[in-house]
Amino acid sequence: MLNLDHFIADLTANRGKNDELSPAARAVICTLVAVGRSQRSIASQFGISNSTVRTTLEHWKSHKTFDSKKRSGRKQVLSRAEKRYILLLVKKNRTLAKKALINAVGKKISYSTV
Repeated sequence: MLNLDHFIADLTANRGKNDELSPAARAVICTLVAVGRSQRSIASQFGISNSTVRTTLEHWKSHKTFDSKKRSGRKQVLSRAEKRYILLLVKKNRTLAKKALINAVGKKISYSTV
């Protein structure tokens, strides 16, 4: 016999406070609403707000998918590893010039990027 509370706990185990829901969690939310559970009880079981449950249902009704929508905007210039490398270089040599950073990383950077 499947315990629903343990199943939901497994689905949301590694989810941070502001992380988005996984496609599997969204599917379970929509299934529970279709079975007749209230949105408020689902929200309390998942540890999310009522509006998140409502948004998940609206997303399913309009897009017929549990996947996230593509995000608009510019992609990051530097990866996390490159940012860590730049910070390490600057910590080692506080007087390091911008030109030296560009030569070390090989990309055009601005101080706001780091």
